[in-house]
Amino acid sequence: MNANAELLANMPRGFADATHDAQAVFRAVLDALSRPGRLQTLDASDGLQAPAPLSRGLTALLLTLLDAETSLHLEGPLASDAAWMYARFHTGVQPTAREAADFVAVRAADARLDNLRLGTDESPQHGATLIVDTTTLAGQSLVLSGPGIEHTQRIGLCGLSTAFWQQRIAQEQHFPRGVDLLIVCGSQLIAVPRSTRITMEAT
Repeated sequence: MNANAELLANMPRGFADATHDAQAVFRAVLDALSRPGRLQTLDASDGLQAPAPLSRGLTALLLTLLDAETSLHLEGPLASDAAWMYARFHTGVQPTAREAADFVAVRAADARLDNLRLGTDESPQHGATLIVDTTTLAGQSLVLSGPGIEHTQRIGLCGLSTAFWQQRIAQEQHFPRGVDLLIVCGSQLIAVPRSTRITMEAT
């Protein structure tokens, strides 16, 4: 049995209840995008199996957001044969280069914003979505403001570097172009849409 055949034979399961679970995760994503910086819970059933090295939360997002009409770039350690085969088997998504992808998934330590699609002034929705898998939501405070935030909302660095957030702040000059950010930590999700403005608190 060759390597690909072995991966297929041992393919981890997707959602136990595909319709219910995908709808629940999609609602969490919509709530996160409409309430930037507010924690949401990815409520997928226990039957979901994540292929190494993808986390369960990241896997739930990929199963929900991807289909045959979308493109994905897995970066760094996430770009394993097992992860790619799982994503294509369960969603039909098309693998593509970073600069052309609808969705880019990366671990927090490797996250960067350069060479991602920003969309255009006429079609900002064509900008990429960066999905960051992290192990912490703590860190120096960031102050968020903008649509969906009544006054301000605070979040931590979420395992992302200060340089990453400075790069994100610099992109605000291009609005309405930009990148939507989904940060997943275990079963918790935070979104920072392109419309959100960020201030870094002095240490």
